[in-house]
Amino acid sequence: MLKRNTIIVVLATAAVVTAAVCSYSFFTPENHSQENSNQTYLASIYNNKEAYQDIFSNLQPAEETSAKAGVISHHFLAEQLIADFYNQVANDKISTVILLSPNHYNVFLPSGTVAYSSYLTWQTPLGNIGVNKEILDSLVKNNGVQINDSAMGLEHGIYIEVPFIKKFFPNAEIVPLVLKNNASEEDFIQLGEKLKNISGENSILIVSSDFSHEASFSEAKINDLESIADLKNIENSSFESTTNDCKQCLIAMSAFLNDGKDYRFNLIDNKNSFDISGEDSDSVTSYVSGFYAPYDFVQVLFVGDLMFDRGIRHYAELGGGNEFIFDKISKELLNNDLVVANLEGPITDNKSVSLGTAMGSADNYFFTFDPSVAKTLFQENIGVVDLGNNHILNFGYAGLEQTKNYLDKAGVSYLGVPNGQRSVIKDVGGITMAFVGYNEFLSSDLPAEQKAVVDEIKRIKDGADIVVVFCHWGVEYAPQPTEAQKELAHQFVDAGADLVIGSHPHVIQLSEEYNGKMIYYSLGNFIFDQYFNENVRNGLGVVVKINKTTKQLQFNDVHFYLDSNGQTLLR
Repeated sequence: MLKRNTIIVVLATAAVVTAAVCSYSFFTPENHSQENSNQTYLASIYNNKEAYQDIFSNLQPAEETSAKAGVISHHFLAEQLIADFYNQVANDKISTVILLSPNHYNVFLPSGTVAYSSYLTWQTPLGNIGVNKEILDSLVKNNGVQINDSAMGLEHGIYIEVPFIKKFFPNAEIVPLVLKNNASEEDFIQLGEKLKNISGENSILIVSSDFSHEASFSEAKINDLESIADLKNIENSSFESTTNDCKQCLIAMSAFLNDGKDYRFNLIDNKNSFDISGEDSDSVTSYVSGFYAPYDFVQVLFVGDLMFDRGIRHYAELGGGNEFIFDKISKELLNNDLVVANLEGPITDNKSVSLGTAMGSADNYFFTFDPSVAKTLFQENIGVVDLGNNHILNFGYAGLEQTKNYLDKAGVSYLGVPNGQRSVIKDVGGITMAFVGYNEFLSSDLPAEQKAVVDEIKRIKDGADIVVVFCHWGVEYAPQPTEAQKELAHQFVDAGADLVIGSHPHVIQLSEEYNGKMIYYSLGNFIFDQYFNENVRNGLGVVVKINKTTKQLQFNDVHFYLDSNGQTLLR
């Protein structure tokens, strides 16, 4: 009689977790043979093939991404998010998947050891997946990695991922590593560098990690924005602001990606357990999924008017904070190198006078934004704002100074300062971008103001790869720009502007190409509480892709819609 294969099965019981020991169960595979009858396997408790097929049936076709690394949850409640992640990073060329997990059960590892692993093959409902023994041999040889089969079988940071890896990397081997919780940062940097040097081009490193734990719904949203900012800036991040369960995994991943190429973090999704289950909003686990892929262009998103007083202030308070306003569009903002907008009012510690006022009353148009808005702008990737508009002095120059101070503390740059800083220069992914402001509402001598902008464009052109003029101009709610605006925009291009962006009318106006340069006369509203017709509720975003070598510009439109609950939606 043939001997049955031994399968290390994870038992989800408190006793097993406490002891950190796996139980063994035995069964005879459908296609067994004498050759494999003595082989021991690792397996997940989630082994229903039909359940996985149901998960995969909901996926949409995805383009190949050339992902080199990624981050994904190991909470099976987020099964659809996990499947979507692997669907987007799947690549037939990948031969090795390096999988990093936290040491959830604090399995003891001796001094000098940074992780444990196993040579055992994993058996999944979708087929078996083996271990890259050559890479694991190299890691074990210098005593940096210890072999622990039974502990590996228990670790859900590994076993949750393995069936998905088999589905989307069917020909790959894995290198599962459960990282020590208390080794030094330098140890994990060395591990990442070692993995980079021995894994080859056809490899991908995946961090299995959950983010906020036992936080309220609103706290998790704020924490995750800070974590995502660290992930976007991984080459410079210490991960002190990151609220995940495996910072050591991120440190190793950062070193792994330090191979001389430019990588961009592409956010796939950010949800939490309450988003999925609708239960226990006071204690959630959150999930951030995304991947790093090489890129040869810089991507900047331009949007229209931002207003955080009056109705928006009201809805933000009802929704638990400013993050509620951005909830439906946050991913769109974060997946750019920079977002630029018009800040239609000052940020001050003054009490709102417009909140609750009647439309058309004097105070209804008198704005001040809560100081928390500055940090929200930074967290939502809005890194440059135009202050040259007809509301920035609603609380005088004292309010303007407060605005500048709050923006400076938050790390948000600005231009168009009345009687002050007209322009700002930013390094955006290696591209030097100059932003010049034009405001037709605060000058008593428009010809002089226009000449000053033309002179500023000419002055700044030599020190910048790209010059953008951000204009606050035109007639409110007018469907078309005036002829005077068109003539002025052409003057700005003739002076050296590569792009002209307009705001103020609160509606989308036409765009045109002039002498090979694009002019967008008005992008309309982006964050605003105007709902009285469809024109003011629709806003335009302009995604500008800049080739890092040729400096050529490509344009794509993004359409937004103002929901009557204060949120801005993607259309």
